[in-house]
Amino acid sequence: MVEDIPAVGGASPNSLVATEDYVFVSNGNNDCVSVIDVQQDTVVQNIRLQPDERLGNLRGIIPFGLALSPDQQRLYVAEAGINAVGVIDVASQEVLGHLPVGWFPSKLAVSPDGRQLIVANAKGYGSGPNGGSTFNLGEEGSYIGALMKGSITVLDIPSDEQLVETTRQVMENNFDFQQASAIARERQDHPIPAYPGEKESPIKHIIFVSKENRTYDEVFGQLEGGRGEAALARYGRNRTFSNEASTRTIEGATVMPNHLALAERFAISDNFYVDADHSADGHRWLVNTYPNEWVETHVAAAYGGKRRSVAGSEAPGNYGIVGSSGAIYPEDYNEAGSIWDHMDRNDIDFYNFGFGVELANSYADSTLKYFGVRPLINYPIPGPLYDRTSRAYATYNMGIPDQFRADTFIEEFEEKWGEGGLPSVLTIILPNDHGAGDRPNAGYPFRESYMADNDLALGRLVEFLSNTPYWKNMVIVVTEDDSQDGVDHVDAHRSLLMVISPYAKKNYIGHQHYSFGSIFKTFWHILGIPYLNHYDFGATDLADLFTTEPDTLAYKALPVNPLVFDPQQALDPFDEQFDWKAVLESPQLDDPTDFQAAADARDQKKSRP
Repeated sequence: MVEDIPAVGGASPNSLVATEDYVFVSNGNNDCVSVIDVQQDTVVQNIRLQPDERLGNLRGIIPFGLALSPDQQRLYVAEAGINAVGVIDVASQEVLGHLPVGWFPSKLAVSPDGRQLIVANAKGYGSGPNGGSTFNLGEEGSYIGALMKGSITVLDIPSDEQLVETTRQVMENNFDFQQASAIARERQDHPIPAYPGEKESPIKHIIFVSKENRTYDEVFGQLEGGRGEAALARYGRNRTFSNEASTRTIEGATVMPNHLALAERFAISDNFYVDADHSADGHRWLVNTYPNEWVETHVAAAYGGKRRSVAGSEAPGNYGIVGSSGAIYPEDYNEAGSIWDHMDRNDIDFYNFGFGVELANSYADSTLKYFGVRPLINYPIPGPLYDRTSRAYATYNMGIPDQFRADTFIEEFEEKWGEGGLPSVLTIILPNDHGAGDRPNAGYPFRESYMADNDLALGRLVEFLSNTPYWKNMVIVVTEDDSQDGVDHVDAHRSLLMVISPYAKKNYIGHQHYSFGSIFKTFWHILGIPYLNHYDFGATDLADLFTTEPDTLAYKALPVNPLVFDPQQALDPFDEQFDWKAVLESPQLDDPTDFQAAADARDQKKSRP
């Protein structure tokens, strides 16, 4: 358990090796290796893997594979969370140091002569770009899942003396202590405090909005001052597109006018990268848990479709039991929990609209307008989340317009907090920029219609919130759970990050490197509470996107092009006279096969003369 707080996550034992005297077990959620004495048949020690005392009790190492040297004097641990291998002296059961390797090391072995270490890195070098003028389309296509390939690191095992330098390199790769100290010294009277508790922020209310599956380029690629490629901005300005049957075409449309207007009024980043590859792991990152080895292995199985057998023939893959659902499960709940436990533990009041309650094995169609899904299995969810979640707000379900979600949010907001008492944090999902097939009878004649629906809903939320008394002390942070359905010329993981606030810089595109940890680090600084794990501790916060000179002018939402999306027609299906047949026959959602087919179609269209 984490010292001083009740543990909420399990150990997640995953690998083991044995000598004549001991069995060693790696615990993915507890950042330790348990030592079982064979004679005593009991755990005699838990070897902590924390590489630096400045990290305190924060977790994030994710120990996975184990290997023993041939002489059984050294134990090597794949530390998936910090892209390293831990070196343990078997006799003393002490950590001697750490070795830098590739992304998400998973399994490893020692050469028979004991001189080399061979490490399998599950994510290798990442994805790289998956579109743009300099991207060369290979046989794997442009889908992020197909571009993520593993790597093998082969290194000479260093001497114990050399481990001092390799450990320093591991720490430098993951954490910038020197920069953090400099920021703490230099930041004065800023709306984002340097560290929790050092001073009070003028921002009292955080609104965290999650959307679905978009890259930076496809929405903001045309913006001046940003590192974008305009040709990839399929949801930007002056776009021409057709429906699936190519029977109807729109020319010169602006698909997401509110996103563009908000970007030009407030602050965004062109150097933000989602840590996730898909929705399944993305929804873990969105609530400040990091996917452990259980999630990372089953996600690949779930999204892999078919895998090759040993003989090379096609064989069905093993699907992950949680699919792409937006919730955390008992098998992967981090030791210290998620944002829900963290805020509850630190007496931060919050309320949730749709986050973290979309569980697997659920039934979903457009008739479930008030909750989005109907769970068929009674999975446990965190008590603080259950107690503070809207019972009227629809979770992920493409058959339900984001306009309905906006209506529900505004109605419940006015009912609960119209007279005061707004919580410190609200979490909201607006998922319809995920996209789905054409549904003209339901107001979605194009795939772009879903983007327009999402755009208008975001604009309406900002307009509503900026006209409340809370606006003068508010920040709205908008991001995506992943970027898997888009293309980007910088990296397939680059996505949207928007900061909307009286304290946001105006018409500003920030270039500092950001990740999901950056978002939560900023939240904890504003709220004056500690960090939750290695990832928010090591990230750069969003202070560069803020100013000390507030502008409290309210925002006015822009209308969408009615030829692209008709909000009223999208809401009409909730009338009793609507024929649900077309909705029920819509394609399965969040299916990687559909995503790959869409990517292939884009690639073929791009390759035409």
